[in-house]
Amino acid sequence: MVLCPDPEGWGPMSPVYYNFTPCFADVVLQLVLGLGLLVLSPIELRGLSKSPAALSPTNSWFYIKLGLVPFICFCNVVYITSVKSLSSSWVDLRAWATLIYVAAVGMTGYVHYGEHFRVRVPSAIVLVFWLLSVLTGLLRFYSQIQMRTWVKSKMSFAAFSISLLATIAQFFVALIPRPPSQYESLSGVIDNSPESSANIFSRVTFSYLTAFMKFGYENYLTEDSLPELPAGSRTHKTCEEFKIAWQAEKQRPLPSLPRALFRCFRVPYLIGVVFKLSSDVLAFTLPNLLRQLVLFINSYNSDKPVPISGGILIAIGMFMCSFLQSLLQQQYMQRVLRMGMHMKSSLTSSIYHKLTSSIYHKALVLSSDSRSTKSTGDILNLMSVDVQRLLDITQAGQALWSGPFQILLCLYNLHALVGNSMWAGVAVTLCAILLNAYIARRQRRLQKTQMMVKDKRTRLTREFLTSIKSIKLYAWEDSFITRLNKIRNDRELTNLSKKGVYSAIANFIGSCAPFFVSCSTFAAFIWTTSRTLSTDLVFPALALFNLLSNPLAQIPTVITQLVEASVSTSRLRDFLILSELQADAVTRLDAAMVASQPVVTISNGNFVWDEIGLPALRNINFVVRKGQLACIIGAVGSAKSAMLQAILGDLDRTSGSVTVRGQIAYCAQVPWIMNATVKENILFGKRFDAGFYEKTVHACALLEDFDALPYGDNTIVGEKGISLSGGQKARVALARAVYTRADVYILDDPLSAVDQHVGRHLIDNVLGRQGLLAGKTKVMATNAISVLSQADNITLLREGEVVETGLFREVMDKPNSEIYQLIKMFATEQLDTWEKTEDEKDPLATTADEEDNFEHHTGNKVDRSLRRASTASFNVPALVDANNEHTEKGQVKFGVYKDYVQAANIYIVLLFVLLMISSNIMSVGGNVWLKHWSDINTQHGSNPDTGRYLAIYLIFGVTTAFLTLFSTIVLWIFCSIEAAKKLHDQMLRHVIHSPMSFFDTTPIGRVINRFTTDIDRVDEALPRVFTGFFSVIFNVLSSLLVISFVNPPFLLFIIPLAVLYVYYQKFYLRTSRELKRLESVSRSPLFAHFQESLNGVSTIRAYSQIRRFNWINDYHIDFNNKAYYPSMIARRWLSMRLDFLGSCVIFLTALLSVLGIVSGRLSSGLIGLTMSYSFQVTSALSGIVRMTAQVEISTVSVERILEYCRLPCEAPGVIDNNRPPADWPAEGSVQFHDYSTRYRIGLDLVLKGINLHIKSGEKVGVVGRTGAGKSSLTLGLFRMIEPVGGFISIDGINTSKLGLKDLRQRLAIIPQDSHAFEGTVRENLDPSSKHTDAELWHVLELSHMKIHIQGLEGRLDAKVNDCGSNFSVGQRQLMSLARALLTSSKVLVMDEATAAVDVETDQIIQETIRKEFKDRTIFTIAHRLNTIIDSDRIVVLAAGKVMEFDAPKKLLEDKSSLFYALCKQGGVAE
Repeated sequence: MVLCPDPEGWGPMSPVYYNFTPCFADVVLQLVLGLGLLVLSPIELRGLSKSPAALSPTNSWFYIKLGLVPFICFCNVVYITSVKSLSSSWVDLRAWATLIYVAAVGMTGYVHYGEHFRVRVPSAIVLVFWLLSVLTGLLRFYSQIQMRTWVKSKMSFAAFSISLLATIAQFFVALIPRPPSQYESLSGVIDNSPESSANIFSRVTFSYLTAFMKFGYENYLTEDSLPELPAGSRTHKTCEEFKIAWQAEKQRPLPSLPRALFRCFRVPYLIGVVFKLSSDVLAFTLPNLLRQLVLFINSYNSDKPVPISGGILIAIGMFMCSFLQSLLQQQYMQRVLRMGMHMKSSLTSSIYHKLTSSIYHKALVLSSDSRSTKSTGDILNLMSVDVQRLLDITQAGQALWSGPFQILLCLYNLHALVGNSMWAGVAVTLCAILLNAYIARRQRRLQKTQMMVKDKRTRLTREFLTSIKSIKLYAWEDSFITRLNKIRNDRELTNLSKKGVYSAIANFIGSCAPFFVSCSTFAAFIWTTSRTLSTDLVFPALALFNLLSNPLAQIPTVITQLVEASVSTSRLRDFLILSELQADAVTRLDAAMVASQPVVTISNGNFVWDEIGLPALRNINFVVRKGQLACIIGAVGSAKSAMLQAILGDLDRTSGSVTVRGQIAYCAQVPWIMNATVKENILFGKRFDAGFYEKTVHACALLEDFDALPYGDNTIVGEKGISLSGGQKARVALARAVYTRADVYILDDPLSAVDQHVGRHLIDNVLGRQGLLAGKTKVMATNAISVLSQADNITLLREGEVVETGLFREVMDKPNSEIYQLIKMFATEQLDTWEKTEDEKDPLATTADEEDNFEHHTGNKVDRSLRRASTASFNVPALVDANNEHTEKGQVKFGVYKDYVQAANIYIVLLFVLLMISSNIMSVGGNVWLKHWSDINTQHGSNPDTGRYLAIYLIFGVTTAFLTLFSTIVLWIFCSIEAAKKLHDQMLRHVIHSPMSFFDTTPIGRVINRFTTDIDRVDEALPRVFTGFFSVIFNVLSSLLVISFVNPPFLLFIIPLAVLYVYYQKFYLRTSRELKRLESVSRSPLFAHFQESLNGVSTIRAYSQIRRFNWINDYHIDFNNKAYYPSMIARRWLSMRLDFLGSCVIFLTALLSVLGIVSGRLSSGLIGLTMSYSFQVTSALSGIVRMTAQVEISTVSVERILEYCRLPCEAPGVIDNNRPPADWPAEGSVQFHDYSTRYRIGLDLVLKGINLHIKSGEKVGVVGRTGAGKSSLTLGLFRMIEPVGGFISIDGINTSKLGLKDLRQRLAIIPQDSHAFEGTVRENLDPSSKHTDAELWHVLELSHMKIHIQGLEGRLDAKVNDCGSNFSVGQRQLMSLARALLTSSKVLVMDEATAAVDVETDQIIQETIRKEFKDRTIFTIAHRLNTIIDSDRIVVLAAGKVMEFDAPKKLLEDKSSLFYALCKQGGVAE
């Protein structure tokens, strides 16, 4: 008593009052607070010293905060002085403890001062110190009130009271964050996310999101409403961390992606683990408190009842234990989910080749061989499905270590209750784990199969969307639907049903296990001990078994998710370690400065397509000097494009060397156009230079196109430039290259898609000796003979080898030269008339006055010394996709649920609900029976009739488990899979039969999002969500019914609790559903950009634009996370508040039980039963809202699918009452009757009042400038666009009244955009399998593809890669010719049919066409005028109108005709 002269001693509990003893409160609590702050404050000060100075101005709150510190110190000194004056001891620890506390208070003042000038958020350590000071102060004040200390010393009581008031004031003042300083606002260093400015208490309770939740409740959320991401959660930061971890992991013999992810994110995860373990310990404290409550209740059956205050303290302890457990659980969930988001961002993002290999950028650096094994669809699946699997496992994966920990805690507590009898339960638990392990192995195999099939379905879906125009032209919709449904219904859903069966078995084991554990434990207890199985043992054990059921019930789900994540991890790892581009394939040097200096050099180069070593180029020696134009020529498949790829570094070099000096610009053979404006496509990340931009667009003949586009060069061209013609796309791509002002230009046949007179314009103004690129080094693969006269160097390739090379002048002096023979054979007239026609104007292009005006505007002369374009600073990309995508508002409509239930079969759904209700009733019955059994044992003081009671309890448990099994099987097999099948089939049919206007305006990424993410959620997420939803609903209802039945006064509290619950639910659901919609919508631009980048990967790499595209990709990821992250925090916000309500239910149930037992109204058995159910309410209440939200969120996917199921379709394929004759068209006579059309509503007419009559068997050539309406004429013939006036008749039948399938199958076409599909050669030629092998070989021979196909492994069954990537563009065009030869139609349309083939092959093909199609009516659209010069008649189009229509001979005789002018300019006429 010397150290603390108080008669009550150290306590801690006072024997006189219900409080701490003065010694404990004044010494121990004070010392803990004071020493704790003094120990931790250096850590805080060290952190402050590392923060930059903010130069924040002081304000009144700053001075109040600092002023209260000395005042509190003074009051404490006065208090302890007054207390010391009453004590005779010189070593009273109360004085020393107070002095230490005063020192700690002084330290808080120093921290407050420092943080004001460094950080905005108050110190967490100091805030917790002030909160604990207030709480302990209130306890001490209550103690002083009880002891009436003011009687002994008014001064000490007054000083303490004033100190307490000042401490409370300081606590609230310290909570106020300082406003940002002017320096922080101007410098942009402020993290504007609400989380970054939240204090420790706001973070713990997630209150910083309340303002946003309120806003979302009152308003519909838009992308502008979303809060900013915390700085540490932005993609560029998480990717940097992942880069370091993956680079270290790649040094191992077998890199492991999970190990790299753990190394990267282990700190936040391990902190979360601490929270989770603490939460689990608190969760298992509740059964021990329940036992104390039952013992308290049983004491009233004895002679020495415990005072009622003891029961109330137990009730308070239950409340605190439950609330703290929830608080820790939510902190854990917040950390692991945030970590999961970081993982998803890191894996989805792009990091450059030599830094690391994450999915986006890894795709940009894959080698040709790797790209052939991983199609765009495969890579999209990795991003949309596999990465999501890892995000899912971060939340559920805790059961892998938390589950065993909970089981050990449960067994430890069970051992304390029932002794060694618990080992029987251990044996049952081990059996359940072993069974689940076996199921996991089976599920892993099924999941691997599932992902492989899903990849194949995604690839095929993406292919038919990409090639939808060709599919419609060929009327192959039904064939592709059949192919896709075969994969979807026969393989994917069949495999999914097997997964559902195993999932049901796992759930059955999870349901059985707790009952068998309890039965075996109770049986062993009764048969091995002489103790009574009384209520104080049964209900704590029952609570433990309920807690045990959680990890055991989670195991099936977690195993399923773990299996899925394991498969996904393997797939991601396999992708990340794929071979990349050869880093040293090309040596890049500074730009050449001397005129004769070599710029592009290949010395003894040998190149291969893949790692197997399939040769691409052999023994290549190639030199291009500064300012030269080098042309590469050769037949189809001679490796012209491969030569350019070798220069770009896209092919693996096995020997020799490649050197390139300076910056590269590249034009691909198939122009890559972004879904952006024309101007953005041309600028391509460079700064806008108005003068040179105008020169560029004039040189590339784009001025008239700008006039024709709705918004000029600010017109958004759509995905893949869908709104542009082939020639316009080629010239936009060329303009992009020109505007870059690079040193080296790599051009892959840029003239093939433009008309001959436009090609001449491009040669004059861009490529020729007077063009914009004069003085620049140009390497061009070409089939255009006319440009060779401008070439400084010509190289002829054959089968991957250089056959001949030389300067143009040298070649033309060698009559025996192959190049000379080629030029003389196919271009004599063109070369002879070149100089004569050089100054001729384009008859369909700009006038001379327009040229003069342009030159006057831009400055008369073209500047030959082009300064390189500077790179523009990164700007936020326009979210075209997100802004245009339709989203519903408000809650998911009832009709969506109705449609889903109808798709799943309403009767089967009712059966599922009935089984779930029956399962819950049997579960409650088992617990009631257990209560009855324990009451009997307590009354008898022994265990009578054990076998009967145990057998009936076991029957209840097994029946419950079997009902659960049946309900799960019914849900998976008969409900969800049936609904998924119907929804996918319906969406597929509506999408594939939508008019082309839908595909013109809808990015493919948006559609693929429906077929991947949304379908995946309907396939697998919805069944789990609905199972959890109904389970938790019935669980809460049964719990509240039992509690209310036993404790009727509880009904009085249900109403206010229900009001709060409904309020929180509506408050949350309204915001969460909008966040989910925004997340879904924001994912579409991410997919679209991802796919767009993969399609243009060669162009992006060539222009060194990887860094810019990485930044855009990161922006899209961050924008998607801006919707996901608040959605995740909102769930934590809700759970905290609902768990608080659940804790209130526990407290009220315990309190009413205490009051009820005192009145003699309740038995210990009933109280034990109600408390067991009240423990379940805490998690179940939040579970209801969470699962309701999950149902609604997941049903958003159904809503999005149903939106596409209601898309307007084009005309029917077959109209039964208006079918054409079987031999139609028998003659092939085609007539346009005042025909007008547009691409879609709101756009200008593309064809205006066309009146044409083409006779049977007539050959008609169609010419006109790019964009004149040539291709539109063929689209109208096939009704790809419907007429707005007039009609087209074939053999006298109005085609507008026919079914589309009847029409399109009776016509033949070789389209401008040649497509090949993944599969076999046979499937590409004849997807419906209508023709014999002999017929297929015959058409391949006629199209000059037979030799090539015979050389492939499998021949007709040879593999065709994704989008026909293993065939050249020319070969794909020849394959389109073979398809046309298979169609025995009297009408054939050739839309630039030979644009991508060399002139020699073109001539052979033209002869084939004349021979094989001599009795057919042929429409020929061609850039090479010599291919249509022998037509029967010529149609000249301009601005959508027919300008001339007559025999070519007559048109040529008329020197004033437009056709004559075109031929003269093209070198066909003199």
